[in-house]
Amino acid sequence: MTIVAILSFIGWPYLSTFCHELGHFVCAKLVGMSPYLMKVGSGFSISSKRFFGAQIELGIHLFSFNGETRAHLPTNWSTFKDLKTKLIIYCMGGCLANSILLACSIVMLGLTGFPIFLCFILIEVVMIISALVPTNILLYGRKHPTDGKQIFLILTKDYQQYFLTELQKYLSRMDGNLAGPYILLKNDTVTIELFVKAATEFDYRHFDEAIALYNRLLSAQNASGAERVYFLEILASIVIIYGQKQYLTQADAWSQEAMKLAGYSKTVQGTRGAILIELGRYEEGMRMLFQLTEPDNDPLDIAISSCCIAKAEHRLGNNEQAWSRLKLAEKAGEQVPELSEMFARVKQELSESLN
Repeated sequence: MTIVAILSFIGWPYLSTFCHELGHFVCAKLVGMSPYLMKVGSGFSISSKRFFGAQIELGIHLFSFNGETRAHLPTNWSTFKDLKTKLIIYCMGGCLANSILLACSIVMLGLTGFPIFLCFILIEVVMIISALVPTNILLYGRKHPTDGKQIFLILTKDYQQYFLTELQKYLSRMDGNLAGPYILLKNDTVTIELFVKAATEFDYRHFDEAIALYNRLLSAQNASGAERVYFLEILASIVIIYGQKQYLTQADAWSQEAMKLAGYSKTVQGTRGAILIELGRYEEGMRMLFQLTEPDNDPLDIAISSCCIAKAEHRLGNNEQAWSRLKLAEKAGEQVPELSEMFARVKQELSESLN
């Protein structure tokens, strides 16, 4: 019984976190969203599988309460009012799962009288309360709003914080963290809705539809010059990150326009360097990217720049340097799941040369 109690006390927090994230996953499916990542635990991954189109990752650290679930929005909505209920259900999914575990633990305590179920009840209460407190927490090295804060943002219609965090981070990074926070898209709800629709089409790899929507944003009166640069950078990433070379001519124009608007930014210079490499102008592109591989740069910039340099080195016949750069890219990009497709594509290109 003692051994069972010890194993239960060790395993229950992990099971609780798993069920919490599974609750988000299931609720996302129920409201028409598309989960693409469910991660539980930390440390070395003991399992990484595809399940219903999503990547499921289980870390080895059993005492970790870390976990996250990411899902794409549905495409069949017109205004944020259409999304409100769906987003709240998705955010509540984790606590609903913990509530079920709490109820089961209370029942089992009543039936068996085993003290271990008191511990389980306490863990579930802590899980539910900590998830519902509207604050930010440090999760896998990044600040992330709790479920409670996300619900609060939805209910208060604070669409800037809920939908535009990546845009906020980009503008701060572009300015060297010297400015911000910004009033994004002039806080105009219609323009923000257009932005979220464009990002959603992009998430589903509907690139033609996304390009059309981002072009509307580029001409929107509520978009600042810095925000237009972000849209141009997103469009260029269709080629850089997703390898869709049919858009290379357009990406060349997008990156040149971004350089005109914010050529002082190392991030913008990095995008231009990556496009130059795709155009076959390897030496010129690498010169622009080397500055972004230094340790003091943002991990996202380091990862993308190193990956593009690896590609250039390979095509120049420098395979040893190419593999070295790719390893640096993968290390910097460990916390950036959206780059895994890019890494896999470059790794395949490098591996084919060995056969």
